[in-house]
Amino acid sequence: MKLFGKFKWWLTAAALAASGQAFSNDKAPIRVLVGFVPGGTSDAVARMLADELRVILGRTVLVENKPGAGGRIAAQALMAAPHDGTTYLFSPDSWAIFPTILQTPGALRYNYLEDMAPVARVISYPLGLYASPGTGAKNLKEFVELAKKKPELTMYASAGAGSITEFLGVVMSQQFGVKMTVVPYKGAGDVKTAILGNQAPVGIMAPGDIFQYVSDGRVIPLGFMTPKRWPVFPNVPTMLEQGYKVTQGEAFMGLWSTKKTPAAERQKMEDAIKKAIANPGFKERMLQANLSPDFGSGDEMDKQVRSLIQFWTPVVKESGFKP
Repeated sequence: MKLFGKFKWWLTAAALAASGQAFSNDKAPIRVLVGFVPGGTSDAVARMLADELRVILGRTVLVENKPGAGGRIAAQALMAAPHDGTTYLFSPDSWAIFPTILQTPGALRYNYLEDMAPVARVISYPLGLYASPGTGAKNLKEFVELAKKKPELTMYASAGAGSITEFLGVVMSQQFGVKMTVVPYKGAGDVKTAILGNQAPVGIMAPGDIFQYVSDGRVIPLGFMTPKRWPVFPNVPTMLEQGYKVTQGEAFMGLWSTKKTPAAERQKMEDAIKKAIANPGFKERMLQANLSPDFGSGDEMDKQVRSLIQFWTPVVKESGFKP
C-alpha cells in the first residue's frame, strides 16, 4: 500500500506537470538562474541573495549560470522549468526591456508582457564608462578628444548584444560627436577582464563589477550615466556634469518568475527578499561590494519595466539596430 501511495503521488505530480499546472513543494531546492557568466555583479548578488534565502526559507537555493544572448537563454530556461515556485531568474532589468523591443515572441520563445512576473527588485546602481589607463585619458573630455583622433579608442565593451550597455553607446555617439562601436561580451565579468587586460580601451559597467580596481589606478572611471551623482561614490562625476547628456544609465537587478507560478509562491519569495534586504549584515555585504540595496515589490518592478520599455522603444527604433 505504501508503494502504491508513492506511485499514485508520482502519477499525480507527473500529470500536473504535463498539463502545465503547478504544485507547491516547500522542500524542493530552489534554482536561481543567472543569464551571465560568473564574476559579474549579477552573479555576485545572486549568490549573496541565495545565502540569505537559504536561512529565511530553510531550503536549498542553487545559483545556475546560463549565459548568452543578453539573458534570453536563462529566460527560456525559466519558461521551460516547472512553474511551481522552484525556479526563478535573477537579472539586470535590460533582459526584460530590449529583447521585448527587438524580438518577436516567436523568436524569443516567450512573451515578456504576457508570460513573465516580476517578484522583487534587489539593488539599483548607476552604469558608467570605465577606461584602461592605456587610453591615456584621465577624464571624459580627454577621452572624447583622443577618440576623435584614434579610432581604436571608439571600441567599447558591453555586457551583451542588445542590452542597455549597447544602446547607451548610441546615446554616447550622439553626445560625443564620434561613432562608438560596441564589442559585446557574454557578461560583465568578461568586460572587466577585457578592460584590465587592455583588450578593450573602455567598457560600460556597474560599479560593483569594476570599482575595486579604481583605487590602484588599474581602471579610470570616466563618468556615471545618471542625472545625479551616486551617494556610494560621490567623488565620481556624471557625464552630464562634464557636458555630455548621457543620463539613461540608471539600472536595477531583481528576481523574476512566470505568471503561471502560483501567486502565493511569488509572494512568499517577495517577502523573503524584503526580509533579506532589511538584514543589516546583508546590507553591509552589498555596500562592501560597491552595491546599493533597493527593495521594490513585484508590482513596483512591473511598472518600472513597462515604463522603461516605453522610453527605450523609440530610441532603439531610431538607432536602426538589427538583432
